[in-house]
Amino acid sequence: MEISFHGLNYDNICLNHVTVMLELSITPIRRSLLQWDCRKVSRKQNFLLGCMALISLPGIALAQSYDERPRAVPVAMQPEDENSSPSPSRMLVDERAGGWVAIHHTPDAGVHTDLCIAGSESEILMFRADADSLQVRSADDHWTLANGEKGDMTVTVGAYTRVFHMQANDATTLAADIRADDLTHLLDAMATSHMAVVKFGSRTTLSVNLAGSIPVLDRFRGCAETQHFANLGQGAGQKASPF
Repeated sequence: MEISFHGLNYDNICLNHVTVMLELSITPIRRSLLQWDCRKVSRKQNFLLGCMALISLPGIALAQSYDERPRAVPVAMQPEDENSSPSPSRMLVDERAGGWVAIHHTPDAGVHTDLCIAGSESEILMFRADADSLQVRSADDHWTLANGEKGDMTVTVGAYTRVFHMQANDATTLAADIRADDLTHLLDAMATSHMAVVKFGSRTTLSVNLAGSIPVLDRFRGCAETQHFANLGQGAGQKASPF
C-alpha cells in the first residue's frame, strides 16, 4: 500500500484523513509512529482531503474482502497546489499479518528509506528505527500525558522481562530509546511466544497477542539492517539461503 503526500513536508497531513483512506485495508497509520499534527491542517485542506476520501471510496467497500499480502495501491491524497506535481514522499506498507503492520517511509519515491516502523495495530507495543535512534513506543488516544511525563513500562514475553524508562512524546505517546542488542533480544523473545504483557507502573497491565507478528517484525529487522540503521539479527521467518 502506498500513501503519497504532496510536497516534502508530510508533518502537515492530518491523521484523521489518513485513517479514513486506510480503513478499507484495515491498516491504521498512527500519529504515535509518524508524528503528524492535525492542528496544522488548514480548513481548506481538510475540506479538499475529505472530498477526495469520499470520492475515492468504492460503493461496495463494505462488501470487499482483503487478503494478508502487502499492497502498494496509491491513495489519492493530494491537496490542490499550484505545482500539481506528485510528491516523492511516501509511506509504504511492507507487511501486514494478524494485528501487526510494518511500514517504511521514503522521501524520494523509493530511492532511499529514512524510517522503518512496526507494531501492533492496537499501538500498545511498537518499534521505530531511523539513522539516529531505535525506539520502543506505546500509545493510546485516550491518554492525556503531561509534557515530558515519565514512567516505567515493563514488557514481559515468556522468560524475557525488561523495564523501559518511557517519556511522553506528546499527549498520547510514550517512547524510550533502546540499544540494538537489547531490541534484538526482545524481538527474539517475541518470535517464540504467543503473548506479550505490557505493564505501566503498578497500575495498568495490558496483553498483546503476538499472532502474525513474526513476518511483520522480520520485515522491520530487514528494513533496519538494509538501511544500516541497526543489525537486529535474523528473524524466525527469514531465510539466509534459497537452497
